[in-house]
Amino acid sequence: MTPPTTDALTNKLSYRADIDGLRAVAVLAVIASHLPEKFLTSGFLGVDVFFAISGFVVTASLLNQRRTKLSQLYVGFLARRVKRLLPALTVCVAVTGFVVLATDPFPRHSIDTGLAALFGFANIVLFFFELDYFSPSSIFNAFTHTWSLGVEEQFYVVFPLFAWLFYFRLQNDSFKALAGAMILGGLASVTMFAWLYEEHQAAAFFLMPARIWELGIGALVFLASRRTQSAPLQRVLRRLSPFALVALIVCFFAPESYAVPATLAAVGLTGLLLATDDRSLAARLLMLPPVIYIGRISYSLYLWHWPIIALGPIVLATSLRSSALYVVVTAIAAVISFHLIEKPLRYRTWTTRRIRDIGLGVACNLVLGAVLLFAMDRTGVGSESAATTLYPPSYLPVIPSGKSHALTCALDGGSRVLKPDTVANCTVEPKPGSGMPTIWAMGDSHSGHLQGMLYELHDRLGVGVHLIETPGWSFPFEPGKEFAPRKEVFSRISRQFKPGDIVLVSRLFISRTLPHTVIEVRPWIYNVSRLAEDLAKTDVNLIITGPPPIFPYNDIRECSLEERESCGLERAAFAALVDQVMELLTQLETSNANVAVFNIFDSVCPADEEFCYPDNGSTFLYRDKDHFNSLGSQLLAEPFVDLLRSSGTLTPAK
Repeated sequence: MTPPTTDALTNKLSYRADIDGLRAVAVLAVIASHLPEKFLTSGFLGVDVFFAISGFVVTASLLNQRRTKLSQLYVGFLARRVKRLLPALTVCVAVTGFVVLATDPFPRHSIDTGLAALFGFANIVLFFFELDYFSPSSIFNAFTHTWSLGVEEQFYVVFPLFAWLFYFRLQNDSFKALAGAMILGGLASVTMFAWLYEEHQAAAFFLMPARIWELGIGALVFLASRRTQSAPLQRVLRRLSPFALVALIVCFFAPESYAVPATLAAVGLTGLLLATDDRSLAARLLMLPPVIYIGRISYSLYLWHWPIIALGPIVLATSLRSSALYVVVTAIAAVISFHLIEKPLRYRTWTTRRIRDIGLGVACNLVLGAVLLFAMDRTGVGSESAATTLYPPSYLPVIPSGKSHALTCALDGGSRVLKPDTVANCTVEPKPGSGMPTIWAMGDSHSGHLQGMLYELHDRLGVGVHLIETPGWSFPFEPGKEFAPRKEVFSRISRQFKPGDIVLVSRLFISRTLPHTVIEVRPWIYNVSRLAEDLAKTDVNLIITGPPPIFPYNDIRECSLEERESCGLERAAFAALVDQVMELLTQLETSNANVAVFNIFDSVCPADEEFCYPDNGSTFLYRDKDHFNSLGSQLLAEPFVDLLRSSGTLTPAK
């Protein structure tokens, strides 16, 4: 967030209470836009106001230092930032992190973002998650809001060097040099912001180079105010400032489609208010005691509001969820944080040297990061959390090693690569004496979500199981879309096929986004037919799974067992799409004696039901809109066995 308001800025510029009032306006706008009702469509512009304020106050704090060596300037500046920002942030990440691990069934993104926030690069992590700020995953990420801290902290790393090069190092015209460099850099940054917003919004939103112009506006306003003390200019600014304050508030109501001009306006208006002294009508309004107090605790308000809003739907029963409760809890947390953590530790002596203050702050965060990682590992990434009864784990531990399926039996061409022992780790022999075949499952993530069913079949019937999923890559390959690791796996396992074994393939058939449409799969079906012919030569059967339902929510955590209708799927409309797919698969089944089709949709959405739901009344059966969790998958075992028996596929391996 923003630097302390009680720093002595310069001999001429002392504490300005109206800046705290401006902080209050900014943080209230941000909170109002994040509440479930989204009271302000563009209240997120409050963050841009904070950036401009930070540029103003940080520049004042930095340029008030004596001309000195770069190392002394750097260490002194960073030590002040560490004492200002880290204590409250560290406590927030610690408390929120453990609540996430105890309650959130999918804590990975939150914990990863929180760990990054401790070291000032949450914005970079979120950028590489390729998340839009209001996408479902970011809505339930308890630390999404820390992206702005990352932007500011990266600015704090760069700006002292910038100031030293263009100000402290120079004897003459240092103000002009620094102002000129900042103007050029700001123009480049704002141009980048406007261009990236059209081409790559995530980059425009999260990355510091596209945001530095906002901090630069505040910095330039301070430079101008220090250089120019024009009474006529101040009289004009005082007359304009009430209109500027009203216009700034109007910006918070702007449609999101006007994000770029609204951002430019909000930052420019903030600059005008910063340039005006505290004798204007706007300043007097901003200096009302309640407004000043909200501004003083604005950093803690910002830190705590988002975790409370994000975790509220997960932690609280539906009847207790309300914006009023979120605001009250946020206020209580912020007051406690400010008076017991932020303010005392900021002014207390930590060590005898500033470099040690920095080291102590970093060391504390390293310890916290290690503890959170250890705790996440111990809870199996949420699989043994308090939320397990409501949200069963996405996958079961791999049999018999107990390893993580997602890390062991999924290949994506990125961090999850094919290893020498991958096939062995992901293959379970039939139970001794069962005489059962092995089911060799393969395909994209819609094969992976069948893990619970396959393990249930192994426990119940003794069948062997092999499952390696390749998210984003169907099998057999479509023309021109081969995935080398999958090709290598199939080459290895095909040598182990025995007569009577079953190859099980599953894939995405219907687009996951609205409007739903059937994906063109005819080239894939042609290759499946060829695969069936090859398998028939060795008396191996092939089963193809049809599409599951695709529910209308974006994140399963949006759903409530008390309000099932909000996440239910109207069967008739979606069944028409499923029927198109099943017609193609049935033709394939008719043409090949060793092929059977498993109609998942009819199994979980019976034809006599008007709606189907992602839960069974007490527990959710899906991990997202179209993938089963381990329990939902296990419940497919019964209809799958019926298919095996009716098709004559379940025969002892020879």
